[in-house]
Amino acid sequence: MTRRWMLIGGIAVAAALQTAALAKMITDRAALIRDGQEVVLETGMVDPRDLFRGHYVTLDLVISRLDTGAVTVTGDLTPDEPVWAILAEGEDGFWRPTEVTTTRPATDAPVLQGTFRYAAPDQILIDFPFGRYYAPKDRAQELEVVRNDRALGLIVALDPEGHGAIKGVTVNGEPVYLEPLY
Repeated sequence: MTRRWMLIGGIAVAAALQTAALAKMITDRAALIRDGQEVVLETGMVDPRDLFRGHYVTLDLVISRLDTGAVTVTGDLTPDEPVWAILAEGEDGFWRPTEVTTTRPATDAPVLQGTFRYAAPDQILIDFPFGRYYAPKDRAQELEVVRNDRALGLIVALDPEGHGAIKGVTVNGEPVYLEPLY
């Protein structure tokens, strides 16, 4: 009888720990979306459906390809290493990097962490963690219709460390979809 109760107790503890871990992930993301600093990144969208992966939009962030003359680079860029982009809002309402650094900067400006990929003489390529945006079926189909419009924006909530979560999508500066907190 004692072994049986120990087994049941162990299973209950394991289930409680798994539930707590899942709840923490959900509440952390919701807190980031609710409280994070909001920026809008310019993007194009491609291929909104995949038979095996469901309904999503592949994002082509404009800030993934930076003109070397438009940004200041601080530190030695190494492929596959983290970098932080310090963002500033442009006249068109989209946020763009003004500086790329290899160490997390101490600044009040919004910062987005990415992974450095490649530097050409005139361009820097950085991967940011927003390669795909999963959407409900009807929303993905609507985004397919407007994907050729270059005034598409991705609303991102950022924390001070440079981590972000997709908060929504804009078309011509107007939000067309906002993520629910839960």
